[in-house]
Amino acid sequence: AKPQEEESDDDDLGSGSEYDSDGNQLSKTARRKRLEMRRAEARRLKKMEKNLAAKSRDNLRCPIICVLGHVDTGKTKILDKIRRTNVQDGEAGGITQQIGASYFPEWAITEKTLAVKELHGVEYNVPGLLIIDTPGHESFTNLRTRGSSLCDLAVLVVDIMHGLEPQTIESIGLLKKRKAPFIIALNKIDRLYGWVSKPELPVQQALELQEQNVKDEFKQRYDFSVSQLAEQGLNACVFYENKDVRSFINMVPTSAISGDGMMDLLFLLTTLPSRMLVDKIMFHENLECTVLEVKAIEGLGTTMDVVVVNGRLQEKDTIVVCGLDGPIVTQIRSLLTPQPMKEMRVKTPYVHHNEIQGAIGVKICANGIERALAGSNLYVLGEDDNEEELREEVMKDLGGILKKVRKNEDGVYVQASTLGSLEALLQFLEQPGEDRDGRKNDSIPVSGIGIGPVSKHDVMRCGVMLEREKEWIRMCEKEHAATGDWISGNPLNSIKEAYACILAFDVPVLPDAERLAKEIGIVIYTAEIIYHLFDKFMSRVAEIKAKKKEEARKKAVYPCVFKIVDDRCIFNKKDPYILGVDVLEGALKLGTPVVIPNVEWTGDAKTQEGAAELLEFGQVMSIEKDKKPIDTATRLTGNIAIRIEQRRNMREYTLGRHWSHESIFLSRINRESIDLLKEHFRDDLPKDDWKLIVKLKKCLNVL
Repeated sequence: AKPQEEESDDDDLGSGSEYDSDGNQLSKTARRKRLEMRRAEARRLKKMEKNLAAKSRDNLRCPIICVLGHVDTGKTKILDKIRRTNVQDGEAGGITQQIGASYFPEWAITEKTLAVKELHGVEYNVPGLLIIDTPGHESFTNLRTRGSSLCDLAVLVVDIMHGLEPQTIESIGLLKKRKAPFIIALNKIDRLYGWVSKPELPVQQALELQEQNVKDEFKQRYDFSVSQLAEQGLNACVFYENKDVRSFINMVPTSAISGDGMMDLLFLLTTLPSRMLVDKIMFHENLECTVLEVKAIEGLGTTMDVVVVNGRLQEKDTIVVCGLDGPIVTQIRSLLTPQPMKEMRVKTPYVHHNEIQGAIGVKICANGIERALAGSNLYVLGEDDNEEELREEVMKDLGGILKKVRKNEDGVYVQASTLGSLEALLQFLEQPGEDRDGRKNDSIPVSGIGIGPVSKHDVMRCGVMLEREKEWIRMCEKEHAATGDWISGNPLNSIKEAYACILAFDVPVLPDAERLAKEIGIVIYTAEIIYHLFDKFMSRVAEIKAKKKEEARKKAVYPCVFKIVDDRCIFNKKDPYILGVDVLEGALKLGTPVVIPNVEWTGDAKTQEGAAELLEFGQVMSIEKDKKPIDTATRLTGNIAIRIEQRRNMREYTLGRHWSHESIFLSRINRESIDLLKEHFRDDLPKDDWKLIVKLKKCLNVL
């Protein structure tokens, strides 16, 4: 039978040629390997179809809930109130930076929502809730997108005092795009003037017990929010008046501070999925597992926080996960879950499991997962699976990110704690726009990426950028010395050295990495909020630009045209020439090289002829007005006295033969000085001076 099997393999391989990604023809062995991978993929997909067909309405999993909204609307506070924990205080700047997961068992929900459950007379059919606390910060669209892909039902938190804000509208767009059902938590009702807190009552009854002025203010703000939602194409009404849940979005008045409406929110999250999303929350055996975070924990080693949506994980399972250096194949050492109603980010004693099934947040202990990518999918290697096929499948997550990295080009080195954070940071850096202070900024190129603590290895990789920049400067200076031109660019116009830094987002810097960075001159910026990291980098760019500007100031030549007042104003007719002059156009500055053209100065770019010969007259070394030294003179300054000195080996020109009191003097601009003015002094020069540059270019034959 064996020879026949091999024969059939050869038949499947066929006589046609196959090629790899580089266009090289595959050998027979490589083609056989590829065929085996395709067969394994077909077996895996067939098994997945079979598992989906076995779904049952009697076997529901926990719905996965996402919380979205604008900054400071109270997303994490709402969860804190339900859990009675305080994750928010552990968040940087009050902004949720990671996806956290909390499991709410059915018995705890019943206990907390007894009053509203009895009021509506509904039974719960789901085993519990798994809530993902998705970051609401606008820089975390990518994490939110990942959160929404995990999400069965979303909670959109709206501040009743402010209505819809930019990020709220962005979140609505995200939910519409993904066709994700959601409910609205109309938060901060305790801010209504005169509100009396009644957290032990359903919010409907609590509202009825308020003073009339509180009811009126609530009605006014509620109607305003409803009208804003209508502008977004959404029908919404308060949940206890909603007769058509498929046409109208449920709104729950809540207060994360006082606890009003919390039981109503939990009640809705538990009842709606079993009414509207039964097909979606039916449990099946296909493993859907996403890595949320990779971190080292004392006593446990390196662990992975994952969310298991469907399927099972068992101790001793062989898993395949996406790593920064390639796919990671390892064995699960132990499966841990936090105590019910505690979030996975908060340290607390863990419960050990031999087997776990979705939907739940799990901490996996395993060897070799230090470089695993948070935000990627996790696969279990089964008996019928092909390891190579799964290794290839799992690395598809990283493909999109690597496209954003410019290898072997100029750019910063970016380090982040998770794949989602890295995606968010890369997305933020590649978008030109304005920062928080309204400053315009270009997109920031990225030459390398890393995930996890900044190590010596990361600093060495970033050091390549520094060496490349030094090599480029040496090449430019060599070209300039040989040709007199900046063929590859002027180092004074470049901010390449600004890119020799590491932007470390929400990750620590290891001591040996810090020492090496100081030795080789790499700057490491660390921050827990993207905006702070961006501001630090922009400050670095501003410092480097200011330094370059000072260096450029010495070399930049400003456009200027001046003439001698009359024949009595030639005070010294030999080097150093001392003359009384009037500035006709532009600005005369100290250090300006001066020439006299052998053609008439018309002052018109259209009629101005190019000079066949230029008398290199010297350099302006001092300017005086009323016997007082000044740095700059313009047409408005009036009569001034200047001293022009010639450099060594310059030809001396004779008054009467080469020049006279009627000669027109021009500043000796060249291509380098024009480029320096454009790069560093564009805003300093008035429009008329730029027009003068055009005229001078023609007269001085500058290309």
